[in-house]
Amino acid sequence: MKKILLTVSVLASSAAAMMAQTTPDFSFETWNNVPFSTTVQDPQGWASLNVLNVFTATQLSVFKETTSPAEGATSAKISTVKITGAAIPNPYQTGNLDTAGLLAIGQLITAPSPGIKYGFNYTWRPTILSFQSKYTPMTGDSAFVFALLTKWNGTGRDTIAWGTYATGDATTSYSLNSLNMTYNPSFSMVSPDSQQVFISSSVFRHDGAKIGSTFYIDDMEWTGWNSISELNGSNATVTVYPNPATTEINFSCSTDMASIEVSDITGRLIGTYPANQNKVSVATGNFVAGMYIYTVKDENKQIIGRSRFEITK
Repeated sequence: MKKILLTVSVLASSAAAMMAQTTPDFSFETWNNVPFSTTVQDPQGWASLNVLNVFTATQLSVFKETTSPAEGATSAKISTVKITGAAIPNPYQTGNLDTAGLLAIGQLITAPSPGIKYGFNYTWRPTILSFQSKYTPMTGDSAFVFALLTKWNGTGRDTIAWGTYATGDATTSYSLNSLNMTYNPSFSMVSPDSQQVFISSSVFRHDGAKIGSTFYIDDMEWTGWNSISELNGSNATVTVYPNPATTEINFSCSTDMASIEVSDITGRLIGTYPANQNKVSVATGNFVAGMYIYTVKDENKQIIGRSRFEITK
């Protein structure tokens, strides 16, 4: 059988090109046929090695899990398989993958050469990616979820933030798990334009991927907000969550923070809230729905950060 070279390339096109892709379904309820097949499917807005099944003897590695999903009617089931008749470049070390189970936000392309374009447009600065998952590993294997927020700079992609979740523990029921995003301080004033999420049933940044390891995932959600200060020259990074908020909003600051002042969009002061260990929680149950401005002050009452949050009802 003729070997197929499937080039796995990081998305390096414009935001307009990403918009052509279907919005990724984080609940894994909607599935679409892969190119050249009427039976093989991937979750909407996601890409996997399933397309190899159409051309080679590689087994399917991503499945609809309908027997016991965490939420709704389906979850995604990812199993590690032997790759046959195709060359899949290993993103972590020299050479190709021969054993893998991988699902990623992305789009399968057929021209000018077969491959996967990773990523979908996204402009927020979230702090947490949460999900429901369970894992059945073969001995010595482990699964991971890896997320990147990036921005096109004209010639390449800058990494705005990243986060990783990994586990080697066997679990028989779904549990809520998450990864925390780490923001590059060099881009504290920059919003991303792309989200990239990779889910693997085996860690392949080292040898040891085991055929049969199976990772189940469902109900993914971005939450929290890593704020961009509207003050030029400010070194303070303020994390705001949840945003939008309903009954409570929380602030944490990367530098010494003494208090938070909250004003409505007209500038009317709503309240001043003292910080405890660079953290502030504000009850918002009595706030009217809309946009609000927060101002961060240090112990000398100097303003070190300012931005906005939203209240919904």
